[in-house]
Amino acid sequence: MSTQTLDPSTLPSLAEQRPQRPWRKRTPKFTASVVLAVVVPAIVAGFLWQTSSIPTPVLMVAIYLPLQLVASTLASLATRGRRGIADSVVIVSAIGATVFSLVILLSLLGSLIVRGWKALSPSFLLQNNVYISPSTPLEYGGIGHAVLGTALIVFLASLVAVPIGIATAIYITEVRGRAVPYVRFFVQSMSGVPSVVAGLFILTTLIVTGALTQSALAGGLAYAILMLPTVARTAEEVLRLVPDELRTGALALGSTRARTVFRVVLPAARTGIVTAIILGIARIIGETAPLLLAAGNSDQTILNPTGSPVASLPTYIFNNVALPYPDAVTRAWGAALALMIFVAILFTLARVLSRGRLGR
Repeated sequence: MSTQTLDPSTLPSLAEQRPQRPWRKRTPKFTASVVLAVVVPAIVAGFLWQTSSIPTPVLMVAIYLPLQLVASTLASLATRGRRGIADSVVIVSAIGATVFSLVILLSLLGSLIVRGWKALSPSFLLQNNVYISPSTPLEYGGIGHAVLGTALIVFLASLVAVPIGIATAIYITEVRGRAVPYVRFFVQSMSGVPSVVAGLFILTTLIVTGALTQSALAGGLAYAILMLPTVARTAEEVLRLVPDELRTGALALGSTRARTVFRVVLPAARTGIVTAIILGIARIIGETAPLLLAAGNSDQTILNPTGSPVASLPTYIFNNVALPYPDAVTRAWGAALALMIFVAILFTLARVLSRGRLGR
């Protein structure tokens, strides 16, 4: 068996060598096909856009996208044969779906900013709507009472949904009893319940029977029904990420199962559980139908969770956007922009916390 040695004189030449990437090489035929596949549909769509009265969305979806699919398929067939047809269809479809989603998202954000920015001011965020009519100028009245009502309802919903959701996740991942398949099926079924059904459930079981009136507590219970599956499923996935070595190590040292869960597993998954709670809040904070049925509406600042109907941002938007007064509609857009900012903050926090958990 011979041993090969490296000649030091060859080191400079080896250092100057660049890695070969043959998959990046493009033939002139391939480049020309790609250019034609991109340019020809764009020219046809641009010509129709200039000379016809077809609406732009219809032109892009019904004409440009099919033309792009056909052109990319022909280009792949000419350069790579039949094997490239499926790749070209998938690539064009993925890019088209991404662009379509971005256009919808930017259009929504642009509409919120343009129409709602006029209403945003310190007084709009702090004042309530007592003695304010739909025709009152924007300088008076605001969403302060609705912000407090939304915070109160979400807080009550979290008090109910978070302990039950985390306990459900612990039962599924740690206890692993015989009812785990049924509990998981129940949680998955709850995640598909329409929001109006949750409001109707609280209305028929608690409000109509006289146990509760329309209030923040009733709205919080309706929100808890919608928040519970999100918290439970996310917490379950987070607890599954905790290494089994931590559990077995704690048990080997003489710890009980319950002590292992509360002193080892939950602290290790703390950041992920906080993320689950934030995602649950972001899931429910914009729902309108449950609050229309369970929480009602009010123009005053209500802090009593059981006394009377309470305002919220979703119901404030719903009640103002259809009024025939420009200032009322502008208030609705301003409240929608504020609600979108709150949701963006929650999702940003969830993203930051989940990234930190994955990093560790």
